Amino acid sequence: MIDELRAQVVSGVKWSGTSMGIITTLQFITLAILARLLSPSDFGLMGMIMVVIGFAQAFADMGLSNALIQRQGVPENHLSSFFWINVLSGIILFGGIVLLRQLAAIYFKEPILSRYLIFAAFIFLITPAGQIFTTLLKKELRFRALSKTEIAGTVVYSASAIGFALAKFGVLSLIFGQLIRSLFTVGILFFIFRKTWLPRFHLSIKEIRSYLSFGVYQMGERVVNYFSANIDYIVIGRFLGPTALGFYALAYQIMIFPLSKINPVITQVAFPTFSKIKDDNPRIRRGYCKAINYISMLSFPMLAGMLVIAPEFIRIVYGAKWEPSIIVLQIFCLVGVFKSLGNPVGSVLLAKGRADIGFYWNLFSVIIVAIAEIIGANWGIVGVAIAILILQVPFFFIIQPIVNRLIVLKFGQYFKAIQLPFLCSVIMLAGIIPLKMVLGNINILPLLITAIAVGAIIYTVSYYIKDRDIFLELKSILK
Repeated sequence: MIDELRAQVVSGVKWSGTSMGIITTLQFITLAILARLLSPSDFGLMGMIMVVIGFAQAFADMGLSNALIQRQGVPENHLSSFFWINVLSGIILFGGIVLLRQLAAIYFKEPILSRYLIFAAFIFLITPAGQIFTTLLKKELRFRALSKTEIAGTVVYSASAIGFALAKFGVLSLIFGQLIRSLFTVGILFFIFRKTWLPRFHLSIKEIRSYLSFGVYQMGERVVNYFSANIDYIVIGRFLGPTALGFYALAYQIMIFPLSKINPVITQVAFPTFSKIKDDNPRIRRGYCKAINYISMLSFPMLAGMLVIAPEFIRIVYGAKWEPSIIVLQIFCLVGVFKSLGNPVGSVLLAKGRADIGFYWNLFSVIIVAIAEIIGANWGIVGVAIAILILQVPFFFIIQPIVNRLIVLKFGQYFKAIQLPFLCSVIMLAGIIPLKMVLGNINILPLLITAIAVGAIIYTVSYYIKDRDIFLELKSILK
């Protein structure tokens, strides 16, 4: 059993890692192309649209997906009920957005937003049909199939969004790209499950009632977490307008790239894995420390490097019109360190059946974040970014001790897991900052390439000198 689970985990990490690498590359290229074809105002309007869509998505499956992963031995009748609950929820959310879209337009003071939201709302008539299949792939640790589906969906999105942008569709390029990807992904998921399980015309609220105690907390946490994650977009969109939001959104997307692609390689495998060993604290501790070690080993140098090369990176990749995003991106690189470390916290809370802690924590944090960002907005998008950064340290020292107590983890063990990645990132910075000063007069492109190459070499060599075993471990996983 242990060997089988270990093999599933390694396979999950391998395929999630492969997916992460390919998807990150595709999204990076797509964002760079779209940033040159579209205006900051277009990106800002899309940010406003995603605020509305993201809020609706928090209710999409009533938090039942993670309840399904956490519960072992789910009958097929329950799965069919889950499917139809998701579909009905999607229809209700579609209708809600169409009926209430004018409120969003009034709040953001952008009348055209109402028209765009009609198109964007169609996503809720599509994606719920594939939700149960995605959940089952995660529950069964079938990350090979999930990764291939995600890669194919990203390729379809990139091609369609860029095509529409070239045809001068503006914001609709991003919306249509999302809709086409959703249609394609749902079709692929039905094809994968065509011979193993497909939903029947069966719906029983009574059957899934036992999942609701977990799911309600999950849905509540999602709603609160949504506001915590999007309050900056809500504040900036309202008080500073779509252009300022566009600059802010680009900086945020660049920062979130390594976090949203590297972290899920670990965390989407961690939750179902931890759920299978939820009563074995020693094994969860080892898995948790290993997870934050891998995450920090990969994300710390990326964030540290971006902190230094942000000016050259923005100007070359996205163009001079995006220069207001530079200082925001540099602040977000520091924020990203804390966000990357906080990502696996949710996997532990859910695996231990303590979704209630996540809900109350996010409820508390969203109130504090909202107040700080409204104050920060008086100094523009930089003020909002600084407000977010200031809150990261106290937030870390509130939630982390709670998680540590759940799995009986000492802070010494925790900091030991991130010590080497942090040290090697500092060594890397000590090398590339003077290099930039010496080579400051050369052309910007060779400077950027040289800084990235030298930084990667310094980090890899310093890490190898301190811990050769990790390279053998990673080599083993890749094999």
